[in-house]
Amino acid sequence: MGDAARDPSGRSLLATMVHDLRNPLSALAGNLALLKEELASVRLGETGSQCLEDSLVLCTRALLMVQSIADVDALEQGTISVRPRITPLAPEVEVAVTQGKADVEVRELDVVIDVPELSPVIDGRLVTRVIQNLFDNAVRYAPRRGRVEVKAGMVDRQLVISVGNSGPPLTAAEKLSIFERDYRAAERQAGARIGRDFGLYFCRLVVEAHKGTITI
Repeated sequence: MGDAARDPSGRSLLATMVHDLRNPLSALAGNLALLKEELASVRLGETGSQCLEDSLVLCTRALLMVQSIADVDALEQGTISVRPRITPLAPEVEVAVTQGKADVEVRELDVVIDVPELSPVIDGRLVTRVIQNLFDNAVRYAPRRGRVEVKAGMVDRQLVISVGNSGPPLTAAEKLSIFERDYRAAERQAGARIGRDFGLYFCRLVVEAHKGTITI
């Protein structure tokens, strides 16, 4: 996702790739979830169960990555408009956390949700995606059998949402650049982790579109 994604031909190719990937990934994720439900009463054995869980986690993660790529391009081009409205926050958090349920179960994590009955003025669809990306990031960095927390509240009449885990803290350098567009490509050539960090850049764009800030 460099300069090629910002010129017209690059964006056209990007749109085609996203479209071609999103539909089969959505179908695959749905089929895996259905298969898991159908096999709930069948003894697959530890290896079979683990393979099914891992497949569902990876497919869901890939789908989130593809959607984030599409939305980042749209946000940068101004083709997605933020539509704030009074939105109950707790249901949005529940949707976001539920999307990561499979990964939580595989890693045996303790998830703590502390979200009071709030109805801020936000674009619920986009903010749900932000929470989903942050939660996914926290789950993947959490130690096995660790803890992940999602909290929300009002501070000085401003909505504050925090997502964290019991894993080791980031370095000072990472804190400064983790929400940048090319963070992973520039600092940690680790292909398996590019999608997650690109998702964090998406979070930054959405938060800034709401006139807010995002920090570690």
